[in-house]
Amino acid sequence: STDVILEKYITVHAAAEISGYNTQYLRRLLRAEKLDSVKVGQMWLIKLESLESYTERVGQITDRRLGPRKMVNG
Repeated sequence: STDVILEKYITVHAAAEISGYNTQYLRRLLRAEKLDSVKVGQMWLIKLESLESYTERVGQITDRRLGPRKMVNG
């Protein structure tokens, strides 16, 4: 069903809140196809699993320039 499909995707703004990344940085990742996503009209929807996988991979890299710019609650 459509509801199940949409539950697995989040907006760029929600992804920014979850990950701590700036929305512009997330959009850059989307254009570079580093995150699984769909574009509906002008709005990007990021696959939540893809975002989690990306942040996990980046967390293992010692170069802190790739990390989020703000602290994440929780």
